[in-house]
Formats: sequence, structure tokens, C-alpha cells
Amino acid sequence: MIIKPIDIALIQPPGWANQNPPLGLALLKSYLTQQGVNVRIYDLNMVLYNLRHGEFKDCWDTSRGYFLWERESFVNKLFSYYSHEILNFIYSVLSTNASVIGLSSHCSSYISARLMAQKFKQYSPETNIVFGGPQVASYTSNWRKLFLSNYVDAVVFGEGEASLSEYLTTDDRLHENPIAGVAYKAAKGNLILGGERELIPRLDDLPFADFSDFDLRFYAGVNVLPTYFSRGCINNCIYCTENKFFPKFRNRSGKRVYDEITHQLELYPKTEYFRLHDSISNGNIKELEKLCDLLIDNKCNIRFNLENAIVRKEMDSRLHKKLKKAGCTLIGYGLETPSKNLLKQIGKGACLDADFDKVIYEGVRSKMVIGVNMMFGLPGETDNDFQQQLDFLRRHKRHAGKIMINPALNYCYFPEGCAVNKDPLKYGVDLSGSEIYWASVDGKNTFLERLNRFEKFCSLANEMGYQNLFDITESVNKEEMLGNYYISQGELETALIHLRKSFNKEGRTLELANSILEQYEAIGLLKDDFFVQVSEFMAKSCKVELSWFSAPNSRVELEEFLLTSSVVEGINRLNVILETMYDSSVKFEFSISGLKRYIFKIIQNLFLRNDRKYILILQALKDIDNKISIVNGIQRNASAKSSTSKTV
Repeated sequence: MIIKPIDIALIQPPGWANQNPPLGLALLKSYLTQQGVNVRIYDLNMVLYNLRHGEFKDCWDTSRGYFLWERESFVNKLFSYYSHEILNFIYSVLSTNASVIGLSSHCSSYISARLMAQKFKQYSPETNIVFGGPQVASYTSNWRKLFLSNYVDAVVFGEGEASLSEYLTTDDRLHENPIAGVAYKAAKGNLILGGERELIPRLDDLPFADFSDFDLRFYAGVNVLPTYFSRGCINNCIYCTENKFFPKFRNRSGKRVYDEITHQLELYPKTEYFRLHDSISNGNIKELEKLCDLLIDNKCNIRFNLENAIVRKEMDSRLHKKLKKAGCTLIGYGLETPSKNLLKQIGKGACLDADFDKVIYEGVRSKMVIGVNMMFGLPGETDNDFQQQLDFLRRHKRHAGKIMINPALNYCYFPEGCAVNKDPLKYGVDLSGSEIYWASVDGKNTFLERLNRFEKFCSLANEMGYQNLFDITESVNKEEMLGNYYISQGELETALIHLRKSFNKEGRTLELANSILEQYEAIGLLKDDFFVQVSEFMAKSCKVELSWFSAPNSRVELEEFLLTSSVVEGINRLNVILETMYDSSVKFEFSISGLKRYIFKIIQNLFLRNDRKYILILQALKDIDNKISIVNGIQRNASAKSSTSKTV
């Protein structure tokens, strides 16, 4: 049988926000396959998520991982610890001889994507490395920074289906002709900018997501699949970039969403839940009702959520009951603030005609979990606006057990691409202190004030028994954030006090240690015991990081490393991971003979669907497969040289 070579390998790098099958990559695969492109998806995040243990056990949790994955030193440390698994993963991808490797990048996976791209390019210089995702959108500076490196060949902006397809199937990039929606390095090394690409007019025309490359048993939600209703948003919030990434709101019809649900159920009959991964799930009420009617009329016994919904007047008792009957179990409302005056100022106009309390109450009465997102310190926010947030909690206290109150962990910030970031003075904002540590021009809305309001709100919510999506009761990484804030204000002595507290109780990173030592030098403090402690931590951390960067730096070195690594030592390493995952008193026999028994069980399908030991077995087998592949390659090369020699 002749196997068609892979044209592109799509990679999901590790990051805390990516614990479900990546919908974006699954949609790209289905579209590209229709265009005749041979695609394979590889999810490194799923592998490492299932191998998490020890100091990395909680880094996929929001409360701990939210900041960690954006720290270079943390990601370097994680890559160093899991280097054997990651190098085997990289070799497995390269062994497919894919001509292009695409990496998805979000806020929590951007650093890990860059590290992987660097290694892919070192091991296979002729392979084109392509980035996509919101972290490298056209309105960011990240995509230009990528091209300063020598390991990125192209960046696909925004909606990627048509742009990536054209990049893969045309020779224009060899002739230095622009490709809409793509920036790429031409053969001569110059950068070609393709400009914007028109959005796909009808989302119903897109094929269903293709999850065939994923082992769905090992994601955070077992028997859960993502889907979507729309792209873009009907609001124009001044702090958001959604309307930059998808400049026009479009939605699929209810019939199309229903057809996809039934399609996926035929392929994956054990699926129980569908998560709607979009920015607004109820942007078109008529089509949402159509979906509900189809699910009810056809007795489709599934559950789903509206993860991101707008509080709008159409969300009345009748619709909530219909949603519940159709299988909806959760609605997440992005309210942000109950102050309609403030909502109008920030561009959140689609909810202004709604009675917020009535919508929330009727959702609760329909026996669904209702989530309410809140932000703090929005431009123009007054003391009265904040009081309305506290009063909102008090009014719904009797339903606290059925409402999840989700406070924004960054309170209110203005990333690249949003309206405030583009023109801060228009909104009375001074961004000189950074997008997080900004202040209002009048000096009333500061980071400290936003932190204070966040903590007052969380304290009251906790006191009244509300739960929240992030499982937090106070500001995450508070001391480090305060330290960085006071650095931005030039108050270095105060900054150092908070950075010391962070080092002692919040989690140590190389960035934090370096910042502490910088403050010592800037203030002119004498080197004390704490300075020595931080210096020793820095030296140790740098050594750990170097172990990843000094990993094999060429394809030959990589193959030699994998070929000479001991299978027994690898199994012993996996054994340590296995024992750490479970009760330390439980001992596992995970040896060569044990491996054979486990393989036999796999063949007999005796493994539990969610048994993480299966992932460990796959890692051991991948190691062996790669060794065999390398040996076969050596033999083929030797045979080819021998034939050439005889011919001569």
C-alpha cells in the first residue's frame, strides 16, 4: 500500500488553556483535506497534560498556570524536565517528512510554540515552519518579532482556512507573489506581505471539524467535543480584540450545528457533551432556537453549553426552558458590570435593553448553571458603578449555589489590537505603565484601585457562597504583580518588598529572581542572605534551562541521542512518573516484561478509557518505534551508498 506523504503537520503546543481537543486545528484539517492536502495533527499538550506530576502537576490549573505559561523560564524548565518525551515527539513528527509544520499559538502556548519551532528548524532546515492563532494576529507585534528569528517561514493571520490552503497549494510563494492573509519569507529571504483576506461569507459552507487524529479519551473532559456557533461578536467592546481577529460577525445556522452534532455522534457515539467554543453563542437567537427545536424533536440525548453568551432581553423564561429541555446545562454570561451607563461607554451595547436580574434569575429557575463574568476598573468606572457590582451579589445571594461568579484575573487590561490600546487618550487612559498597570488620565483609576475592587468583590462573593470558574478567592500572583506595578511607578524599595514576598510564597521563576537582583542593584542595597539565596536559585535555574537549549542541535545529534538512550532507563523514568501520579504507597511493576503484558492488554482492549497508564505505554512504544525508524534509515543510507559504489 502506498501511503501519501504528509503535506503539513499541525501541532498543538503545551499551554494551560488547551486541555480539550483543539477545535481550530480540527477545522483546518477538514478544510485542507477537502482541498487535497494531506494533514496530520499532533497534540503535545495532551501528552504532557497526562504526564503532569510533581512541581508541574498543577500548572494546567487556571489559578496556578494562568501566569506561569507566559514566563520563559517556566516553559524552559518544563521542556528540560520532559525533554526526552518532547524530543521523541519532535522526531515522530519529522519522521513523517511533512514539508510544512504549523504551530498554533495562544497566550499560554506562544512560548512553547517558539521553542518547538526552533528545534524543528534545527533538525530539518528545509521544512517550512508556519505560525497561526491569536497570539500572532496581524494587530500584534509578535508576528514581526518571529520573522527576526531564523526558524519561522510564514505567519497566517486571522481566519486561516483559505489563507493556509493557498499557501500550501500554490507556487506563488516561490515567485514572491503576495498571498492574502499570509506573511512569508520568499526564496531570497525578503518578507512578502499578502494583506487582508476576505472572510468566508457563509460558515455553513465549511466542513465539519475532523477529530480523527485525537485520542479523545485523554483530554480533560472525557466524552466531550468542542463545536461552535459563530465567529466574531455583535458588540464592540473597547478592551477586546475579537472584532479585529474576526472583523465581521457571522454565525452558522441551527440546522448546520445540529447536523455537525449528529455527524460527530455517529463517529464518536460515546460523546456526551458539546462545548461551544466561540466568542458569542447567542448572537443569533433565531438560529439558537432552531438548534434547540431540532435537538428536542429528534430526541438527541446530549448536553451542551453556551460558554460565552450575552445578557439580552430575548433570553427569557421561555427560551431558558427550551435550552434546558434541549440539553443545555450551563450558560456563561459576559456581563462585566451591571452598570448600563458604563456598558454603553465601553461598547457593549447588545445587552442594554435587557433586565439583567430577570435574565439571570430565569436562567437559574430553569435549573441550569449560570456563570457571570465581571471586570473591574473599566474606563469611566465610578464608585457607584462598583457598588452596583456588590449590590448584584447581594440581590442574588439566595441563588449563590447555582451561580458562578467569575472575576477577571487581570481586572481590566488593554492588549494590542483593542480600541483603547490603539488610541488610549480618546478613552482617558494613560498606557505608559503598560497594558496591565495603566491608569486613567485623571489618576482615579489605578492598578491599586482595580486590585482593591477585585479583592473586595471576591471577598463578598466568597462570604455569600458563590463559586467561580477559577476556584480562587483572592488575586492570583498578587505580590509579583504589585512588585511589577511599583517598578513601573519608580518606587523600587516598595517593589522589592513585594517581590520578596512573591519569591517566598507564590512560586519562583527566573524572571522574578532576576527582577529582585535588579532592584538590589538599582537601590544600592548590600548583598544579604536573601540576595545570596536568590542568586543561588538563579544559577541553578539557568543550569536547568541550558539542559534544554543544549539538547541535540542537529538531526544527526537527535538521532544519535534517541538511538543511544536506554529503553530500560526510559521505562524507569516513566515508572517514577507513574508512581508520583498515584498514591506513593502503591508500587507499579513497569518493566520490559510488564510492557509486553500491557501491550497484550491493549490489544485485548482491556484498558480503562481514562487510564493514564496508557499514555505512559505509548511513550515507551514511541521511543522504541523511533529507534527502529532511525536504524532503518541508517540501513537504507548504507545500502544506497553501497549501490552507488558498485555502479561507479
